[in-house]
Amino acid sequence: MLFTALRVLARCWPALLAWFLLGWTARALIIRLAAFVGNADDIYGLLILPVAVLVQLAAYIGMFLAIRRELPHLNRVDDVETGEAAPSATRRWRETLLAGILPFFLLYVAWNFIYDDMIDYFSSALNQADLFGGGRVASLASFGVMSVTLVVVAFALRWLLGRFSTRLPRWSSAIATYLEAVWVFVALTVIQTLLVGVPAWLASRRMFAWAVDGWASLVDSLPWFASANEIVGWMLGQAGTLIGLPLAWLAIASIVYFATLPRSTGPASGAVAKVSERWSRMPVWARRIGMTVSSGLVDRWGPVTLAARLIWRSGPIALGTYLLGFAVVTAAGEWLSLVVYRLLGPHDTGWWFGASDAVQLGVAAITAVLQVCLVAAAFDQALRSDEAERLIDEAGDAVSSAAAPAADLPTS
Repeated sequence: MLFTALRVLARCWPALLAWFLLGWTARALIIRLAAFVGNADDIYGLLILPVAVLVQLAAYIGMFLAIRRELPHLNRVDDVETGEAAPSATRRWRETLLAGILPFFLLYVAWNFIYDDMIDYFSSALNQADLFGGGRVASLASFGVMSVTLVVVAFALRWLLGRFSTRLPRWSSAIATYLEAVWVFVALTVIQTLLVGVPAWLASRRMFAWAVDGWASLVDSLPWFASANEIVGWMLGQAGTLIGLPLAWLAIASIVYFATLPRSTGPASGAVAKVSERWSRMPVWARRIGMTVSSGLVDRWGPVTLAARLIWRSGPIALGTYLLGFAVVTAAGEWLSLVVYRLLGPHDTGWWFGASDAVQLGVAAITAVLQVCLVAAAFDQALRSDEAERLIDEAGDAVSSAAAPAADLPTS
């Protein structure tokens, strides 16, 4: 795994760096544009801000695809065999981008990467507040019914585009991608805001006062319990960073690479064929409801489930090596920042305003390139066995036949 990561780094670092810088530049420009129009009306900024996260996802997809040819086990699985067809480059991008939006945005919000976007958004809004007079600054605090309405409308339009995608021109997929980004971004932002206020809300409710007071009394009477509670909380937080974050990135990689694999054009496997046969015997109305509810579910979470199965079968040594390597790379980025700042030495505040962004960009670029190489190598390592290839083939059959029941629904 580590050897593969180093080989990928040595051969592909220019392409990886170019994709990262392209995504970073596009994100910065889009956030500035969102802040500019957000100063006129909050809803306009909210409609543009999700695109900044979307271009980040597109840049990471480009990074993962740029090194696909350097992954030996993936290339072995990627060979087109009899009864299979390789998706076109355009279809790869379209399917990967749509399928990766929800998991990537979940990762973006869960680990608070969106915090940096919000800081840049409000900072840019302040800098542009008096650009055309008026002095109004964009805000996200006033969103309420407007946010819910935006989520519902964007989700409904996205579902309609997916439902009638076969009758629409290809360029409609770009609109579907944008609508997917909007409803996911706004929904996750609202949910995160609500969850942050839940503890304070519960503490202020009279019906929960007994529990709050009882917990406080327990902590005060048992000092060791308070210490143990802090240790457990710290360990859970570290576990999320050391285990959850690298596994989430591995799931993103699986979505990217799964979209590039050949799709079966022949009969489905036995298990899939049985499921399809049982599905065809259900009433028409039940099949329509089922397809409506599950529309896009396979595309979004099928690769993630596949990644979990591959990781589980890769063994504790490979998984532990990957988690340790990811932690080392992440920590190395923090230490690199400290070393650079020490080498630059003391300067006045104005100088640091100009230099700190360049330092952070350089460290982030190095860290991101190393992480992508390691994540791709870990995914490739999980494909080394024949059992992994069989799982890939079965998953491909399932995805290929997923649309068949919908296409074959009778009209009466």
